[in-house]
Order: sequence, then structure tokens, then C-alpha cells
Amino acid sequence: MNQTCPALIAPIESAAETQTNQIKKTKKKSYRMADDVAADCLFERLRLYQQRAPDSAEVARAITARINSRLTTHDKHVRQSTLDKLWNKQSGAIQMMLSILENSRDTATSTYITSILRETLCLKQGKGKKCSVPNEPPGVKKKEFKKTGKENKTPQAKKANNVARQQCSQHFISINGTQVILRTLVATHSKRDGNVGTELMLQDLVWILAALAPKDPKFALKVRMLGCVRTTHLILKGHFTDNKLIFPLLVIMKQLAKNAITTSILIRDGVVATYERVLVSLGFIPTARLRLCLDAIDYFSKNKVCCMQIVKTGLSSVLLRVFDRWDRYEGRMRLKICAHILQTLQHLCNIKAGRRALCTKKHVQTLHRFCSHCPDEPEFDGLLARVCSVITLCLKHQALPVPAASPASFNLNPILKGTNTSWPCHEDEDDAANSDSKTINSDLDDDGPDSDNEGIDEDIDIDFEDNETKTEITEDSDKRNTKSGESLQNALWINPNERDIEDLKKYFIYFKEFGSYNKQIRLVKSRSNSKGSIFEDFYMTQGSNNKNVPSSLSLSLTAALNNLDYDSVMGTSHSPPVGLGYHKIHESISTTSCSSLKIHKDISRYSTFESVYCTISSRVRSIISFIKVAYPDMMGGQSFNHPEALNKMDRTACRTKLLSCVDRAINPETYMNEVVYDLDALSASGSNNDVTSQKSSDNLFLGNTDEQEITKLNTFATKLSFESRFESGNLRKAIQVGPREYELILMPDVNSSKRHQWFYFEVRNMQQGRPYVFNIVNCEKSDSQFNFGMKPVLYSVKEAVLGKPGWVRAGSDICYYRNSYHYANQKSHSKCYLTVTFNIEFPHTNDVCYLAYHYPFTYSMMMSRIWQWSAQMPAGAYLRAEPLCYSLNSNEVPLLTVSADDTPTNPIADREIIFLTARVHPGESNASWVMDGTLGCLLGNSAAAAALRSKYVFKIVPMLNVEGVINGCHRCGLTNEDLNRRWCKPNPVLHPSIYHTKGLIEYLVRVWKKPPLVYCDYHGHSRQKNVFFYGCAGAESWCSNDRLVQDEPVKYLMLPALMHRISPAFALGSCSFRVERERESTARVTVWRHLGVTRSYTMEASFCGFDRGPFKGFHLNTQHLQNVGSDFCEALNGLNDNAANVDIQLTKDLNGNIVEIYLKDTSEVAVDSEAGSGSDSVLKTDSDEDFD
Repeated sequence: MNQTCPALIAPIESAAETQTNQIKKTKKKSYRMADDVAADCLFERLRLYQQRAPDSAEVARAITARINSRLTTHDKHVRQSTLDKLWNKQSGAIQMMLSILENSRDTATSTYITSILRETLCLKQGKGKKCSVPNEPPGVKKKEFKKTGKENKTPQAKKANNVARQQCSQHFISINGTQVILRTLVATHSKRDGNVGTELMLQDLVWILAALAPKDPKFALKVRMLGCVRTTHLILKGHFTDNKLIFPLLVIMKQLAKNAITTSILIRDGVVATYERVLVSLGFIPTARLRLCLDAIDYFSKNKVCCMQIVKTGLSSVLLRVFDRWDRYEGRMRLKICAHILQTLQHLCNIKAGRRALCTKKHVQTLHRFCSHCPDEPEFDGLLARVCSVITLCLKHQALPVPAASPASFNLNPILKGTNTSWPCHEDEDDAANSDSKTINSDLDDDGPDSDNEGIDEDIDIDFEDNETKTEITEDSDKRNTKSGESLQNALWINPNERDIEDLKKYFIYFKEFGSYNKQIRLVKSRSNSKGSIFEDFYMTQGSNNKNVPSSLSLSLTAALNNLDYDSVMGTSHSPPVGLGYHKIHESISTTSCSSLKIHKDISRYSTFESVYCTISSRVRSIISFIKVAYPDMMGGQSFNHPEALNKMDRTACRTKLLSCVDRAINPETYMNEVVYDLDALSASGSNNDVTSQKSSDNLFLGNTDEQEITKLNTFATKLSFESRFESGNLRKAIQVGPREYELILMPDVNSSKRHQWFYFEVRNMQQGRPYVFNIVNCEKSDSQFNFGMKPVLYSVKEAVLGKPGWVRAGSDICYYRNSYHYANQKSHSKCYLTVTFNIEFPHTNDVCYLAYHYPFTYSMMMSRIWQWSAQMPAGAYLRAEPLCYSLNSNEVPLLTVSADDTPTNPIADREIIFLTARVHPGESNASWVMDGTLGCLLGNSAAAAALRSKYVFKIVPMLNVEGVINGCHRCGLTNEDLNRRWCKPNPVLHPSIYHTKGLIEYLVRVWKKPPLVYCDYHGHSRQKNVFFYGCAGAESWCSNDRLVQDEPVKYLMLPALMHRISPAFALGSCSFRVERERESTARVTVWRHLGVTRSYTMEASFCGFDRGPFKGFHLNTQHLQNVGSDFCEALNGLNDNAANVDIQLTKDLNGNIVEIYLKDTSEVAVDSEAGSGSDSVLKTDSDEDFD
């Protein structure tokens, strides 16, 4: 019996306990329901009050007081249910509160409403940091929590509340809540009656603004438009010691500091002195307040007037005292505080007074002490780079040890004499933009943001991070565009300066494959079903105007026609022009090849490539006299075909080099400074009186004796020997600063003092197995792929002789950072150059080696390759090489026409036209390697090449900027202008290659009445990896009229999609199709907008390598680049212009990048899908797991 009783009693007790819990839950549920009803009644009364009795202050005060008491109660359910009502957009509670706050004159009501809004929009300060669980034995507490799981419930509830609070804030901003709070703040601050309620209301308003400011992109604009900028500053000045207000005030001021206009207002109002007092009152304790204060000072210091005030008020010394305590801080707070201070010091170095203030022994010692004791951890690398940058900037700036005037100068006056052209034109903004590109998602390479992480050094001229200034500017621009949209679009960009038909029809000589001019017109008429077209006007006016030849065009075309009688070419005769020396295609034999390039004259078709290259190079006209031919170029210039991994940055080595640079700036007398190569002196001693040509002798034959040099006895020289006087060479000066360390200075572009990036030079007298350090000290770009895995390229003559010819990636301890050499010819010497440094161990002693930024591809190599192709043509192929025009220094700009023979079953006049160009920027040699691959594929013996030739007529200008390539320039030619910013309105005298290339395309559009199916301009990209396209989509254009026109994505997306499927080097995710206002004068946008070519692209190839796909982690080599060119041909072969039968779907990531293209063919013509996939094709980017 005693044993059975407990067994009977236990179930009874359990049932009783369960029943008790159910009763409690029922009561609790009933209580909550009643409370919800009470909350609903309150908000309903508030709504009725607003509708019926808006003037009754007592009613509003009572209702808002009740709501406020519910929000401040200790009952969590009551508070939460009230917040849910306020956060719910459907309830309209926030709108009612704002309306009452704006219209009420009762202080108490306004105080209650601001308190309600603060509870609704702001997180609770100072709560939730400590555990609120009652003190119980640890074991019991843990056991209870494990049973109930409450430790997981609270974070989830908080997360949901935070999301609701964020959404409510956005809704509050959208209904102009920010403006209402700002007006209330101004009214409250103007009272200054000392009332406690007014002070509490002021606190709530400040906290509300602090919650809204980071979320409102137009916050600073609203503050300025309502005249609250100085009011905010006054509140800060009066409350900077108030612990309850200092934090939200600093948040608000930080947002105002991000805007350039509000920054100017605050600086005039004395904000720097205020922040000096705030910083002193905060002390050196690492808190969020200190970080916010330093962050705002960082933004303010981007203004040079503010920098002057920081120096005058002594704030710079206070900042350095805070920085000197860096070792007492911990965690991320230490990194942030130090980063803000160092960025401010960098901005101070932009002015002379700032550099003078920092260049005291005490301050330099403080900074140098950080360098000496900086922890060897990756997160401190950025800080160390900034400190070194500040030290080099604040020390006495050094000028580059070269004359201000470059030896590469070209006199344009004889060319411009007798024309209406003036020079210099407005110089291009030195945006250092690569190709016609901008950002990751647009076309600017160097100015825009990059996909790479922040490098070890950052540009000191940092742009404002917020979008507010940009928003204001954009809004103003949009207003102007709206008001004068038609006038803008009828201006240069939208309606360009079109050339006369009489002027354009002279380009028929470059389309001889279509017959004479009159035959071309008849073919056009036969294609057109309309009568009375413009082509009848051509025909009628041909006889009357045949002698009216514009002088600028006549000069170029008559030169291209090799002294032919111009009137006979442009005469009224219906027969083919006399003396052209070309046969009609349909009259030719199976293989037709002809080159009328003068540089190929008298070269035997049985000559070797080496002899042809030397002959052609000897005929090239250069600015600085060449003395030799570079051995790699003479041997074909290919890279060694094996995988080469990207460089892994050695942090220790980079730190050592940074500190060495600082030490050199502080103690320059301790280093050797022996000049071992000086191009200025060599050019001065070897110059002649012929200014325009500057070639020592027209009969000088250039050769190469490197193979003989490497057989000489080793002299064990103590210094290296340098040379760069060969085609595309670039090295101005070499200074030995250590036993095996050299500072190298690059040549600027011709007639310029800027644009240093491309280098190509020869080195001799080295010893095997000893590391030599090369510091190129006048780089200009704020960051480089040298910080993200790129290596320079090296060619060894001894290796080539031993049977291993080719360029290889070489170098170790590669680093890119700012130095103390300032820019020349600038009023302000605040901007300094950057250094790329690398160690090279040469493979052999007494070798002749060549170092370059990228695999060189010279003008002579291009001409030699054209000669090679013309001598070895496959059956049925047609190649015509002719000079499109002559450059300013009388070098030929070649135009190639590639197709198949004309046949009755496949008339050449019916074929689509593909127009390709390359190398408008001479430093982008990778573009020429891609073009080489394209031409090699087109003129190959494969069946695919024959099909491509029979399908299309290719018009190719393989090198637009021949002068820049010849003379080793990076971006410009002889006029110091970016030719890819001259397409909108090219000058026939200064920009002949652009003028006539555009003329050819315009002839096809307006005379031949058949625009190119595809236009592609080949470029190189110095900031991104992989190969990708930039295209043009009207839906992504800056111009509103473009966005109104219905877009056809399949037309411009088909070719990138095919490239992604075919080429493993192609990255679809890096492609962008934005049309940006600042890119309107580039080739891609001009051909798309002005000439109506939908498929107008820029193809970008990285200088570095791959970060996705099968080649991920490896460098690009010449074989990769050539394969990209041939892959492009294969994509063209699969291109189908029947876009109506293809359905296309896009998948984009959060940044707007295309990550997937889904193509579905709805007709019998498949979209080149893989076998077994049917007619559907899903093309994914390399970011997906599988790579096509």
C-alpha cells in the first residue's frame, strides 16, 4: 500500500499542475486581448480627434500621454503591442503623430509626441547590455534555460523589432518626417526658456534626428534647405559636455560633414574650434563618441579651408596626442581611431601650412615610433602604409631628378600651318581612365571603384563617401536636362556633327570589294524599295561637285592613294577608277591578297620574320632616334606557354620596403645616387636639326646584336647597364641607390609631363642568383594590380638561345605605395607619385634581359604580321591591306579587309560587315595580342575560318594610335590627347585615324545603307581581372530619352553570352552595359548612339590574370590573349541576327551585375546550345559552382 500511493498521487499532482498552467495562460491571453483592445481604442480616439477636434489641446494631451505611458511602462507586452501599432503602416499612427506635432501649439503634447517618436524610432540606450536574469545559482540558471530555450527567444525578438524599426524609419522619411522634426527642432531651440519640458523635448528631437540621419540619403540637403545647419552647430556648442546629447549630436554632425556644401557652412561657422573643445572634453578614452568625433573631423578635413583652421587652432597637435596612445587601445576601435586620424593627417598634407605643422621633430618622431612598434599583423598593414605616406608627404617634397621638359616632344606647328586647327586643345582631364571604362559596373577603369580590396596604399585625394553631394548634383543636372532636354539631345552627343554626303562618298575607295562608287549606289538602290531616296541626290550631284574636295580630307586620302590622280578616282566615269592596282573580287583567282602599304615595299616574300621585322622597324619614324631592335620583338614576342601563378604578397617584404622608403626620405644623404642611364642627356647629344622626324638617318638600318653580346667574357661590373631606345621602349633615367638597388624614372607621353605606367627597357651586366631591386618611382595611379598578384614580364636572351624563348612573369617582393616625389609643373606640390618595387633574380650572368609592364606588341610587329599573312593566304580567302591615313609623323595607319571571294551564290555585297579596332591606348598591348588572335583565326586554314570569311566582310583597323605605340606612350599620341575621347567630333588634322575610321563606319551607315552588324574596340584593363565586355543598353543609359525607347536585350547580350560559353577566359559577371554621360565621346558609345550600331562593344582584357574560371589564380599570357581573339571569331560565327526568335531572361546580383543569361530559341535556329540541352541554354557566370 505504501508503495502504490506515490504512484497514484503523482499523476493527480501532474494533472492539477497542468490545469493550473492552462488557467494562467487563459487569463494571460484574456489580459493581452484586453490590452490590445485598449491600444486600438487609444489610436482610434487619436484619429477621431485629428478629424473632428484638432483644436482641443486637452484631448490631444491626454491621448498622447496615455500612449507615452504605455511605451515607458515596465510591462513588456504593453510596450510591445503599442510599438507594433506604431510600426504598422496601415494604422497610420505615425502620420497622425507628425500631423499633430506640426500643428500643435501645446508644449506638453509636443513633448509627449517627441517622446513617442523617440521610443518608436530609436534603440534603447544603455539597456540590454547587462543580463536581466535574477541572481540564481549558476547550475539552476543553466538548467532552466536549457529547458525553456529562452536564451534563443530574446535575440529573435530583438531582431524582428530592429527590422520593424528600420522599416518604420524609412516610412517616416518617405512621408517627410525629417523635415517636420527639423522644423520642430528649430522652433524648440529658439525658445530657450529654460523649461524642463523644452529641454526634454530637445533631447528627444536630437535623438530622433540621429536615428534618421544615417538612413536619409538627402539628410544634409534637407538640413541646409530648412536653415538648420547653424542651429545644429549651436546645439553642439551648448551641449558638448552633456553626456545625454553628445552622442546623437556627433552622429548628426558626421552626416553633415559628409556633404561638401554643409561642410563649408559649418567651417565658416567655426566648427573646427568646436570640435577641438569636444575632443579635449572627450579625452583619450577609446569610446564610440571619440570615434564619431574623429570620423567627422576626417570628413571636414577634405576641405582645404578646414585644414587651415585645423592647423591654426592646434587641433592637429591634439590629434597626434590621441594617435600617440594607439598602443593603449584595443580591438577594432583602435584600428578605426587610428585610421581616421591618419586620413585627417593625409588631408592636412595637401596644404603647405599642414605639411609645415606636421614636419616638426616631435610629430615625425611620434609617427616614426608607430612604424617601429607596429604589430606584425595583417590588419595593421593599412595603418603602416598610411603612416609612411604621411611621413613622406609632410617631409620636404623632392622633385623628380629629371628636367621639367621631356625629350619626347613633337612640334605640331608645321602640320597645323595653313589650317583652322589650334593646338593644344583643352587637355584631357587626367582621369587615368583605362579604355572607355569606368567602374566595375561601368567603363571607367582607374577612377571608379574596383573589385579588388583596398590596397596597401590609398590615394590621399579621397572622394566624399556619401551620396548626398552626388545626389544634389544629379538633381540639378536632371532639372537642367528636363528643362532643356531637347536642346541637349540635339547638341553634340545626340545629334552629332554629321559630315556631308559629298564628303563621305570619297570613302568608297576603301570598299573596292563592292565595286566602283556607281556600282555601290546601284546595289544600294536595288536593296531599297523606296523611290526618291537620298542616293539619287548622290548620283545627281556627283558630276557637278566632283572637284570640290575638302582640303583636310583630300590631304589624307590622296596620300593613301599613293599619288594617284584624285579627279580620275572621283570622276563621273562609270568604269572602275584607273590606276588603283586592284582587281575586282569576282575577277580574282581563288586566292586574292594585296598589300599597298609602303612599308612593305621591296620586301621579298621569302624573307625570314627577323629580317622583315628589322627592315620594317628601320622604316618607322620615331620622335627619339632608335639605335636597335629589341630582341623579343624580333623573335615574335610570344610568352613562354606554361601556367604562371599570381604573386602572393609578402607582407614582411612590403613592410621593409615601406620603411626603407621613409628612411630614404628622412636621410637621403645615406644612399648612393649614381646616374647609370639618362635618356635626356643621350637625346641631347644625339639630336639633329630635323625636328619633325628626329630620325638620325633615313638610311639607318636597325638590327640586334644581343646574341653576340652574351658570348662576351664576364666583366663583373658593379652596376647594371640600361637601354630603352628601341620601339615602344620607355625608360628615362636609372639611378643606383644601393649596391643592387635602382630607382627608375619613366618617360611621360609625348608633349606631356604626365601619364606614366608603361615601361619596357633592356638590362645588362647582371650577376646570376643575386636579387636586384627596381623601384619605378613616378607611377601615377592610386592603386595597381601589382598589389593584387600581378608580376612584370622578363625576357632572357640566353634562355632564348638555349631553346626556351619567350616572356615569363618574374619578380618577388612586389609592392605599390606612395613616395615623396611630387608632381612637376603644378602650383600645389601636394600630390606625390607612387612607387612600384620588385626584386628580380636574373637566370644567367652576363645576360641581356628585357623587362616590361606587359607583353609588348610593337607597330613593326603588327606590320610584319600583316606581311606574313599576305604571303601565306589560304585558298578562297581575300585580304587587302591599305593605308587608311598617315599619322602626324608620317607613319601608315593600316586598314585590313578580310572576306572570301565573291561568288554568284554568295555575293559579297550581301554579307554582313564586322568592324574591329584596337590599340587606341598605346600602353594596352594586350589588345594587340587579342587582335593578333582574331586575325590569325580569320586568315587560318580551318573550316570555321572559311565559314566566317564567307559569312562576313571584316573591316579592321588593328592599331589606331600608331604614334603612341611607336614612342612608348601609355595613353596618348603626339597631341597629348586621349584619342578615345575624340570620337564624338574628331579633328581631321590632329586625329586622322579616328576621323577616318569613324568616316568609314559613317559611310557604311549613310551611303552603303548597311550598318556594321558588330563593332568592337579592343582594350586592356589595369584594375580588373579576366576578359569581359562593355556594351550599350538604352535601359541603362544616363539619358532619359534612351530609357524611353524599348530595349532589345537579346541583340546586345547574345554575343557576350556566346563568348562566355566558348571562351574560358571570359567573365560574364564583369560585363556592363551602362551608358554614362562622361563616356559619350568614346568609340563604343559614339558608334552606338550616332551611327546606330546596336552591338557596339569594348572588349577588355586584363593586364594581370584570372580570379574565376578554370584559369583562376594564374596570369594571362599571350596564348590566352590570342585564344580570346579566336574565341571571339567563333562567337561571331554563332551569332544569329534573328533576335525575334530568341527569348532572353537575365539574373542579376545585388550590384546589378549579370550572373546568368537564359536563352531560349523559339525557332529552328538554335542558340549554339550544348549537345543534349535541346534549344534551351543557361549561361552562368564564373561565380557559380560549375563553369561552362
